[in-house]
Amino acid sequence: MLTWDLTLIKRSTDRKKKCDENRPRCTDCRRLNLSCQWPSKGTSVASVGDSPGSYATGSTDMDPIDSTDGDPLTCDWSTPDNDEEFIASLFPHSLSRQTVPTSSIGSPISINPHLRNEEDRSLFNHYIHVVSRALSRSHDSDRNPFLVTLLPLAATSDTVTSVILSLSGCHWKRVYPSIWGCALRRQGQALAQVNNLLGQSDGRCIFEACATVLLLCLTELFDGTSRVWKWHLKAASAILKSPAFQSLISGDEWTFCISLFHYLDSMSTISRCKPPLLHPGASMTELTTSFRRSSVPELEYGQSTTAIYGISPTLFDYLGMVNVLANHRSKRVDELSEIGFRAAATHVETRIDEWRADHDQMAKKELDTEFATTAFEWAIRLRLHQVVEGYDPLHSFVEKAIVAILDAVQEIPYASRVEGCLLFPLVIAGSSSVTIERRMIVKERLMVMENTLGFCHIQYARQLLEKVWEANSTSDMNWASVRYSQFPGVVFV
Repeated sequence: MLTWDLTLIKRSTDRKKKCDENRPRCTDCRRLNLSCQWPSKGTSVASVGDSPGSYATGSTDMDPIDSTDGDPLTCDWSTPDNDEEFIASLFPHSLSRQTVPTSSIGSPISINPHLRNEEDRSLFNHYIHVVSRALSRSHDSDRNPFLVTLLPLAATSDTVTSVILSLSGCHWKRVYPSIWGCALRRQGQALAQVNNLLGQSDGRCIFEACATVLLLCLTELFDGTSRVWKWHLKAASAILKSPAFQSLISGDEWTFCISLFHYLDSMSTISRCKPPLLHPGASMTELTTSFRRSSVPELEYGQSTTAIYGISPTLFDYLGMVNVLANHRSKRVDELSEIGFRAAATHVETRIDEWRADHDQMAKKELDTEFATTAFEWAIRLRLHQVVEGYDPLHSFVEKAIVAILDAVQEIPYASRVEGCLLFPLVIAGSSSVTIERRMIVKERLMVMENTLGFCHIQYARQLLEKVWEANSTSDMNWASVRYSQFPGVVFV
């Protein structure tokens, strides 16, 4: 159960908003996928906050914002004594221990010296307890790079702190629009500061610049209406290809940057219909021989890959291959080019079949992950079919793919860690669904994800589908012709 200190109880009472006390798990905790802890019998809510500024041992994942005026509440950010071990575990590197005074270890807020006011602290707190969890696909918080990699980096970098606050504000602005002003100012500061970092040759500055640009890209993508993410993604690609970055020794921060870029690069090929940026020369010939990410290391065993991908990173390579094909489909001008195009498509399909056979031989993971993998795999297969055969929703393969995707999606519980992997499968399946029942399955799940994940681009993706359904009900207009005409910023990350 969400617990409040005395000040928060008073403000909550003034707004007539409190925990609904549904047992065994209250509505707020269920919505945010938190553990719900109830006070022992005989302990009243008031007694939990008898000591001003103190917190009970339950979850403190709450929004420190007053919904009446949008201004941050004045909170005491103190944490229980045992938080010292948790915070210390986020700073495993000797650099962090030397930089951060041990006397300040007590909370992530107090460790970071770059938080200038209450709004900054509210945004940072929201990032730690809500945004970082929404971004992670892993159930293991110790493997969440949005915490274990970025928090120590932010403690020593005003630039990284600024972009984290910007990302947090992007997540929060749908519910608390007034907080976006503070976040936007910090976003501007990050943009100005990253140029200075790129002008330095120090290895840590390269890491800070790369992480900042990637988070700026993520912020624009989650906004759902921006085109600026393309420029950030290209800038990150240039940094990763630079000799300064290539010469750095592999580490957690290096793996984080590589993994996050590969994830965003692969997913954004759907909207660009271009080769992945690390493979600008990918051709039809390479598709039929060896399309491998030579510039990207093998990531399947990296510590942060599970949290970023949620499913096998290899599937994202295949998604890139499909969109290389999409880039070449307009070049089918004669019979010979058609034969070559279909041969390349068959090769990609064979690669996916081989991956599935190998995957079935591996040790099974959690059921949620397996269902998300199945949904994503069939979304790629359906996307490949659309690229090669067109967008006929009545084709037998389309029926088979939609059934496989929706059956897998419905097996994944709400607020699952892998729920973030479902946006691409849902949009692909929804765009080809012709029955009201299937459309409502897709729409209902997207509406749930708008609340469990909270980012604006999910809402725009749902509105995009509704536009497609409306168009298809009144004319022969297909998904390909309207997909990005009104929503150019939507990418299914």
